[in-house]
Amino acid sequence: MFSSADNVVSFSLDDVPVQHREAFIRDVCGRTQRRMEVSPNRDHTLKFDGTTVLLPDMMCTKGSVSLMAWERTAELMDDGNDDIMLSWNRGGSHVSMPGLGDFAARPAVPALLALDRRFSVSTEDSTWSMAIQFKRSLVTPFVRNLDDIRPDYIDGSNPVHRLLFSYLSSLSPDTAPPALTALISRHVTDLLVLALGARHDTASSGVRAARLAAIKQHLSTAFHEPGLNVDQVARKFAISTRYIRQLFAAENTSFSDYLTELRLAYVHSCLIDRRQVLRRIADIAFEAGFVEPSTFYRQFRLRYGTAPNDVRHLAMTAGLPEK
Repeated sequence: MFSSADNVVSFSLDDVPVQHREAFIRDVCGRTQRRMEVSPNRDHTLKFDGTTVLLPDMMCTKGSVSLMAWERTAELMDDGNDDIMLSWNRGGSHVSMPGLGDFAARPAVPALLALDRRFSVSTEDSTWSMAIQFKRSLVTPFVRNLDDIRPDYIDGSNPVHRLLFSYLSSLSPDTAPPALTALISRHVTDLLVLALGARHDTASSGVRAARLAAIKQHLSTAFHEPGLNVDQVARKFAISTRYIRQLFAAENTSFSDYLTELRLAYVHSCLIDRRQVLRRIADIAFEAGFVEPSTFYRQFRLRYGTAPNDVRHLAMTAGLPEK
């Protein structure tokens, strides 16, 4: 187990000797950390790789886990923890709650679990999984009858759920540094209360943050498309161009400036890569989405204070002995 930041903890079962792995899963990951009984499926090789981002009053864990059942027992409920958990699995979840019955959450749709109740959870595929555990006090002022909400309540097709899922999926040591954890926690809370049925006006800031995060994620993979513009993105996300511009303006930038920065950063990374020294700069710029060479050279010099050729030359000669 290691921490890549003060608020991020990563773990891989590969770090545990083979003969101790099942006991480690049961005693440490299960009874100690999650306060649940864990029953690994012995027909599958044990696997448990995960990263947890710690936020005020909540934590988000993402990872890949071999098939196993998790049970919150009466014995382990003596910790008094009444947190709420949303748990996603690639294969969906089967939830059994004594006295309430059995429930099923579809693949990639979360199961809603209250830790002050007995339950057991299993899945047919957890090669990717994600869970957000949070204090119930964060949502009870806005969500009526929280304890009456079914484990399979959340609709996977609901846009708010998609925003929540995308926002949580984007959390990493880079996107969730300690200085931003309080802000991130507020955004997640806003989305949680909406996903659990609160009115839209109670959580607008979280929705805006999640939409901006989703747009940025899209741009990070589509920036190389020469014709990419705010109109295309607005159609993709079914929102107005004005709204997108407002989202970026709130961060003291613009859609076009953010897109240009992504493209310039890509070109810069190629220029300092010794493996790409023979590539024409114009070809790299075009690959990044720049259409007009003059525009590219002007924007590059404005951003980095020097010409692309100079950046490449400096990178290629760094560390070489002086003549």
